[in-house]
Order: sequence, then structure tokens, then C-alpha cells
Amino acid sequence: MHPQRIQSLIKECGLGLFDLACRVSALTTWDLNVPVGVIDARRSTPKLTVTAIGTINSVVRASATIGHPLMRRFFERMEAVGVDQALNESNSGPESEAFEEVWQAYKDERRRGEAPMWSIEDATDFVMTSREALSDREVACVAILPGEPHAIVTFSVPIAFLTSG
Repeated sequence: MHPQRIQSLIKECGLGLFDLACRVSALTTWDLNVPVGVIDARRSTPKLTVTAIGTINSVVRASATIGHPLMRRFFERMEAVGVDQALNESNSGPESEAFEEVWQAYKDERRRGEAPMWSIEDATDFVMTSREALSDREVACVAILPGEPHAIVTFSVPIAFLTSG
């Protein structure tokens, strides 16, 4: 997906990831307090934030609407034909009434604060990934990459790799 960019981010955030790996290495059982890394790479210097997996949505805001199949279809069309054309298609198609309800809920979410970054389903998948990562002796991470819209990439890094000299 973005392997070279992820490798670069791991190197740039190495010191913070080392500290995170040391914290994770001390754990033997998974719970909602397991620390994970969030690398915000939308600016020239990436910023690593460490948070408990149970509070991941306070750092990477989740949306109840962007995972809806109609919104996913809209976003795919938006990338292909632009916002205006994708909206026209969604508002005039056979599912236009259902789309309008989801679209309104999406706009309401955006008005309430910072724009959602991923779906609740994506967040839930990452929580489960963090459980697997701990059992594999890895650190679970999320990277927010620049773009319109931004990209979210989840990955894990072996503790041994992050703590080796």
C-alpha cells in the first residue's frame, strides 16, 4: 500500500516508537489500556502520539456514517469524477433518498467538530489488530497520510525491531 512511506515514518519517529515498544514489551495480556502509536504525517514533520487502544477515537476521530455503503460509493466516485459530479449522481440515483439521509448525518458529524478520519468499522478492526499485534510481540500503529482525502494506514512493527540498537 504505502510500504516505503511507512518505513520512512518508522525511522523518523524512531525514538518515540522505541519508548512505545518498551512499554508494550512489558505487557503480557491485552486490554483497552494497551498503548498504540498514531503518526500524523499530514505535515512536513510527522508527529507521534501514543494513546491507549481504548481511547483511539479521541485521537483518530471515528464516523458513524463514512462506513455506510452509500458513502463509500460516493467517496469512490468523488475520487474518479469530483465532488460535484459524485453528489449529482448520488442525489439522482435509485437510492437518492437513502443517500440524502446518510449525507445529512455526515454533514452533521462534520459540523460538530473536527472532520472524522475513519469509520467506526475501521476503528473496530484496528482494536482487534492491536490484540493480534500484542500476541505477536508487535506494536500496533496508525498513520495518517496527507492527501485529499487523507489516507489512513494501519500496521504493526515487531518490538524486537524497534528496540534493537
